[in-house]
Amino acid sequence: MLKDVFAGILGVAIAVAIVFVSDQLGDMLYPVPPDLDSGNLEALGRHIATLPAAAFLLVIAGRVIATFVGAVVAGRIGDAPAWMYPTVVGGFVFAATTAVIIAIPHPHWFSAVLLASILASAWLAWRVAKKA
Repeated sequence: MLKDVFAGILGVAIAVAIVFVSDQLGDMLYPVPPDLDSGNLEALGRHIATLPAAAFLLVIAGRVIATFVGAVVAGRIGDAPAWMYPTVVGGFVFAATTAVIIAIPHPHWFSAVLLASILASAWLAWRVAKKA
């Protein structure tokens, strides 16, 4: 039981680390203008609307990789059923991403693709864990 809890926490921590790194890469490639007040969510939303498609694809890729890697690593360590870790890690990434989407305006297409991609990544991690 303790091993399974540790595996779940580790999977979430790995996912958070991957999201952090991918977001930092995005900030380097597509910096926020220095005069933009990051506390002003409407202004931040207007800035997001000007970003190229590659910036959105980087965010999607980061969340997909984070979900998959976190869930698979947790599944390799823990002994719980194969569906458990993709559900925990994917659920965490999905919930955190949903909170950001609600707080900061994003293009609707991006929000839909991003959330669907997280679910697909968790499903794929489950399929991989199930076969292992």
